[in-house]
Amino acid sequence: MTQANHPVDRVRTTASEVDLRAAGIPSPLPSPPASLVPRKQGAWGLWWLCMVTFSIYYFIWYDRINGELSAILGQPRRANSRWWNQIIPFWAFVGLAATAKRLNAAHASVGSPTRVGVFTAWFWAPGWFGSQTRYLQRRVNILHDVLTSRATHQGY
Repeated sequence: MTQANHPVDRVRTTASEVDLRAAGIPSPLPSPPASLVPRKQGAWGLWWLCMVTFSIYYFIWYDRINGELSAILGQPRRANSRWWNQIIPFWAFVGLAATAKRLNAAHASVGSPTRVGVFTAWFWAPGWFGSQTRYLQRRVNILHDVLTSRATHQGY
């Protein structure tokens, strides 16, 4: 075969991308680098780890997920995304609501239909045996799955 039959400079498109363009739907977002994929963790294991460590691990987890979300969104970290935010009475609930909004924005930026209930994150979940960790971590795990599937299956 000759060079003319195999254009090297052209970007290869998949059949699904051609179908999307024909339907007038924009092509999917490019896959993110591996450093922007949040860490997946078992929600119940996280909850028990927070209980066993007398909530010390909760501060580490809160700081970690907010750091990951700010990296995914490309935004600087705010004061309500730091671990010490959760020590201040009533301001901790504002921080949980802001974390839920950041998680919603991250899901929206990758095209995931999953949403986090802001009221549930700061009101219902903390009142139900501190289950905000389970609630938010499950949504972070979904975000992880969406981002890794996009990195694994190009064009989807």
